[in-house]
Amino acid sequence: MHDYEIRILRADRSTNAVIEVMHISDHAAIRAAQKIAEARPFEVWRGLDCIYGRNTGPVTPQPRTRHAGLL
Repeated sequence: MHDYEIRILRADRSTNAVIEVMHISDHAAIRAAQKIAEARPFEVWRGLDCIYGRNTGPVTPQPRTRHAGLL
C-alpha cells in the first residue's frame, strides 16, 4: 500500500481540497480520484511526485543566468 494525496482543483487550477488516501497502486489511486473529483480537475501525488494532473512532478527552479554585461 502506498500513501497518496488527491488534490481537487478549482476552475483557476488552485487547490480546493486535499485528501490523503492509501491505495495498492497508482492506477487505483487515479481511479479513486476520478470518482471523488467527479467532473472537477484534480491531481494525484505520491510523495513529491505528481503522477496524474497538470504537472508531471514538482516544479524545479531553473538556474539563474547572468546577463553578458553583468559579468
